[in-house]
Amino acid sequence: MNESVAQEGYYENERPEIARLVPQSAMMILDVGCGKGRLGASLKTGLPGRKVFGIEYVPSVAEEAKALLDEVLIGDLQTMTIPFPKETFDCMVFGDILEHLLDPEAVLRKLKLHLKRDGVIVCSIPNIRHYTSFLKILSGWEYDDYGLFDRTHLRFFSLTTMKGLLHRSGFRVEYHQPKIVASKKMKLVNVLCFGQLEDFLTFQHLLRARPL
Repeated sequence: MNESVAQEGYYENERPEIARLVPQSAMMILDVGCGKGRLGASLKTGLPGRKVFGIEYVPSVAEEAKALLDEVLIGDLQTMTIPFPKETFDCMVFGDILEHLLDPEAVLRKLKLHLKRDGVIVCSIPNIRHYTSFLKILSGWEYDDYGLFDRTHLRFFSLTTMKGLLHRSGFRVEYHQPKIVASKKMKLVNVLCFGQLEDFLTFQHLLRARPL
C-alpha cells in the first residue's frame, strides 16, 4: 500500500470501537485529529442535540470535515490557541493521534482546561508490544506508510507507558479495552497459555479516562 492510499484510509475511518466508549450523555464533543469527520458524524447520528467539533492538521482534509461537524479548527494543536471557553466539552476523543505528537503530555494538559470536571477523554493508541513489532525488529525494521511503524509516529506506547502519560497529564483511567489482532494460531497459543499473551496480541489499546 502506498502512502497516499494509507493516509486516505486513515482520514476516512469511522472507528466504531472508539464511538462505543463515548458516553451517551456527552453532548459537547471535541474530536482531536478528526480527519474527514466520519467518526464525528457517526457520534451525531440519532442525537440531534449533540455537537461535535474537530481539530485537523491537513487543510484539505479539514475542509471535508466541515461539512459533517459543527466546527473544525485547522492547524497544529500543539501550537494553536484553543478558542473554546474553559470546561466546554463533555468528552474529547484522541483516536490514534497522541503518538504523532512531539509532546503529548503538554497537549493533554492544554486541552484538559477545556474539558468539564466530570468529562472524559477517549484514547486509542497502537501497542508497540504487539508480537509483529518484535518480528519486524528482528528482521531489520524500517518505517512504513501506516500501522505500528508509521513513519509519522514520534512516540511509541505500551499500556503501561500510556497509563503513565495519562496520570502525569492529570487523568485516571476508568476503562481499558484491548483490540486483539492476531492469527488463529497465535490466539490458540494464548488460550494454551491461559491468556498470558494477551498484551502481545493487542494491536491497539482503547482507554477512557477522567480528570483527577
